Amino acid sequence: MSVTTGPGDTVAAKRAVSDPPPLGRQGPATFLALIGVVWFVICVEVIVRWVTSGEEFTPAPRIGPDVMEDWRLVALRIFEAISLAVMAAFVWYCVVKPLRETRSLSLDGKFVIGGIICFVADAFLNVQQYLFAWNSANVNRGVWVRFLPFHNPEAPSRYAESLIWGPPMYIYFCAGVAIVACHEAKRVRRRWPAMSKFRLFAIVFIFEFIFDFVVENVVIRTTHAYAFAKTYEPLTLWSGEVHQFPIYESILVAFVGCVFTWARMEAEERPVGESPIELGAERWRPSLRGHVRNFAVLGFCMVTLVFVYHLPFNWLGLIGTSHANLPSYLLAG
Repeated sequence: MSVTTGPGDTVAAKRAVSDPPPLGRQGPATFLALIGVVWFVICVEVIVRWVTSGEEFTPAPRIGPDVMEDWRLVALRIFEAISLAVMAAFVWYCVVKPLRETRSLSLDGKFVIGGIICFVADAFLNVQQYLFAWNSANVNRGVWVRFLPFHNPEAPSRYAESLIWGPPMYIYFCAGVAIVACHEAKRVRRRWPAMSKFRLFAIVFIFEFIFDFVVENVVIRTTHAYAFAKTYEPLTLWSGEVHQFPIYESILVAFVGCVFTWARMEAEERPVGESPIELGAERWRPSLRGHVRNFAVLGFCMVTLVFVYHLPFNWLGLIGTSHANLPSYLLAG
């Protein structure tokens, strides 16, 4: 028995019968899920080895003789508190609340969890050389860089990777900017419906570039929570200063934000569970589809962060010649 409520329903029904299966069934979900599983296993192995290592799982040594001004230390603690509150808000509204109400995760929730897990990759910043300097006053338990693949044994492994403000950055620069950008993109499209996606994403890129540039420079100058120890000089502002800033940092972060925005925007235009990341999961048996979708999003997060951010950042840093004049509390032990 068929029920129609108008001509549009009849046309849709005919199309459903006559059209071939959607090409999305050959989507990337399986491949991305494989990457997600591999990365998850690596994360577990790295963290377990780090926690059980003894010396590596202790706060990084305080290096003298330089001492932070009291106001900078207060600013650092405020930054840590704000970061912790931001992460808690994202976890509550994107993960916990949807799970309690619908027993399922939205793409936003998967991005949040993916960002937290992918924070392990942050240590890739210094896997070859000390390119990204950390303040020994950060709340920390050292760093797990020594146990990551491709670690250079001659690279330092005793510095204070932040456990408080570090993970939130992998949430609000990825999931956060995507949520805000998609919301604002809808307003722009309503105002200028003929605007092309290229122009729309150019606006998104500019917004995300400015957001990163402002946030990072404010944090660096006020808290000394971190610094860019070695950068590519032709693309570095205030070269040689403790607050030197590689302009490619904001460019790469903006590209990462655009990729997450694209994925979220495409997902909003498709049925639930058929985001461009998760296409192909329906080829698996029902009991495994949810797991394939979850790991596919994790794989997407990791691929985006590594190829769009970490690899270019490391390459430009390794060939760089601009060394920041760092106080001792920003040096590796």
